[in-house]
Amino acid sequence: MKIAIGLGLHKDGARAAREAVTRALKTAPRPGLALAFASIHLDQRKVHRELCRHLDPAVLAGGSCYAEITNAGVSRGGVAVLLLEDPGLKAQFSVARTSEDCRRTGLCLAGGVVAPAARALSLVFGSISTGYEQRMVDAVSEKLAPVFGGLTCGDYDLGMSHPDFWTNFQYCGCELARKGARLAALQLPPGVKPAFGYGHGWQPVGEELTITRAEGPAVYELNGVPVIEFYRQFLGRDAKEKFFELMVQRYGFSMAAPAAGKTIIKLPVSCDFRKGCITYFPSEDMQGKRVRLIQGSRTSLIEGARQAAAECAAARPGKKPALVFMVSCCSRSHILHSRVNDELEAVRGVFGREVPVFGMYSGGEIVPSGGARRGGSIYHVTTVALMALYSDKKTTASVPRTALPAPDAAAARALLARSEEMLDTTESFLANLSRKSYKDGELLRRQHEMIHAYTPHGVWKEVGAVAAAGGNELRDAEFNGVFMFMDVKGFTPYTEAHASDEVVKALNEIFAPATGLIYSHGGDVDKYIGDCIFACFPSAESACLAARDILRLFARLRAAGNPFNVRVGLNAGRAVRANVGSESRREYTFIGDAVNTAQRLESACEPGKALLSEEVYRAAPGVFGRSEKRVVTLKGKAATVTAWQCEP
Repeated sequence: MKIAIGLGLHKDGARAAREAVTRALKTAPRPGLALAFASIHLDQRKVHRELCRHLDPAVLAGGSCYAEITNAGVSRGGVAVLLLEDPGLKAQFSVARTSEDCRRTGLCLAGGVVAPAARALSLVFGSISTGYEQRMVDAVSEKLAPVFGGLTCGDYDLGMSHPDFWTNFQYCGCELARKGARLAALQLPPGVKPAFGYGHGWQPVGEELTITRAEGPAVYELNGVPVIEFYRQFLGRDAKEKFFELMVQRYGFSMAAPAAGKTIIKLPVSCDFRKGCITYFPSEDMQGKRVRLIQGSRTSLIEGARQAAAECAAARPGKKPALVFMVSCCSRSHILHSRVNDELEAVRGVFGREVPVFGMYSGGEIVPSGGARRGGSIYHVTTVALMALYSDKKTTASVPRTALPAPDAAAARALLARSEEMLDTTESFLANLSRKSYKDGELLRRQHEMIHAYTPHGVWKEVGAVAAAGGNELRDAEFNGVFMFMDVKGFTPYTEAHASDEVVKALNEIFAPATGLIYSHGGDVDKYIGDCIFACFPSAESACLAARDILRLFARLRAAGNPFNVRVGLNAGRAVRANVGSESRREYTFIGDAVNTAQRLESACEPGKALLSEEVYRAAPGVFGRSEKRVVTLKGKAATVTAWQCEP
């Protein structure tokens, strides 16, 4: 197999194309496949016309790109050409006009060729239309898999909201299209097999979020927060719209990918400040999706490229590929800026610097989802997609060796200015993130303090332990101890004769000291039920001491003129502490006959006294001053119960 890569660097598109293709033809004069990518800044008509003059248009595919990738490095303003020649290489081509019906485009592409019998590979290059290009990829994959390729690119420097950004060109054989797609269905030569890999390197920022309001790819709310407001937390409240739209593209969302343990990126491409929404690519219905905010740094993006190469190389460990085809995203080039060649070097560092490398910076990347596994492909953005061709037979290759020219003074000043802008905006983001983290921490601390006050102490400790262990639900547990019900007598008439604020004040003046006594004796208040306290204790002695002290407290209050009195019921036994309620509202409470019996004992008790079950009384002798044995009938109990009514 003959592999030839040519690179032409000239401001005149015709001359750049001629230089690239004539150099490549010296090694592969009769190619069965010709791929060409040319800078969007060149005159595409001149480029395409010159390519067709030197090559058979029937085997030509490609289009405009943001930057070209060859062994010479990443260039901007040139033409890169790849030629493959082998008697065993069989290629079929089809063309479709792109439209809003992306699936129809894919079906048209796949229907224009006969599926190869074996060793198949499909390459697809087309224009960006609606953002739903995944539907096109799915339609092609149903018949022709695996699918690899990318979308031709417009002028990313103008910004995605600029109408000329979407101006891009496709080389559809002899036709230069503005809204087209070209498919090459290949039957590879014997002994030649592809392997695939992809990665992005974007790092998550914060926890997973739910998109709570969206219309298709347009997102309005995250976790109930307006999406514009969500980003302003990080980009600054006073950020101008142009700055906002530029920076927001560096902080997209990640979602779970079909491949286990991997994620795909949703890139914010346009902001509608009037409607209050941000549109994300690739397009799909975002309502209810689980996403995480991500941040792209130059170091992490380069590492993402290295990981993509490592995944691709793992298909044939220890073996060097005959060719590496690299499709990266134009937004990555924008972020990498002066370090864009480091992404290429990360890939070459895995495969070897002598391996031929060819590709482009695109408007979208298409790569199989399972690495070397043949199957469905994914349309990505801000990702590095790699295809390596491994050959068991000898290959002849030629690649451009000339180093790219250094930027002139004006270009160097522009690079420096852009670097300074990136530094300033990144510092702004980090400063806002730090302030937000501090405010979030303060808010979380106050929330914890409030929730702690409303939660049984035992439940609070258990929640902390379960959360620290990575769980999200308390487990049902058995409890053996003593249960207390304390009821305030005379409170109902008081509520009828007094205002609500007076009732609440009076109730808290009762509950506050009683709760303090319960905790001081090792108990825990499970809940307040109207004018009743339900508590639990680890032992009979601690429960009896708390009950005695509560009765003594209210004896002193009554002597001072307080109109209320209390009665207490205590019972020992086993109960289950379980989750009761629904997914949206739960209580972790005690369930069992021992709890019900304690409540019934309280109801049968005389005011100013405590009614203890036989077991509790025998386990804590001598706590109370006077005790009277009683045989009582409890509601819901068929037999009478022996209990002890005690005074402090």
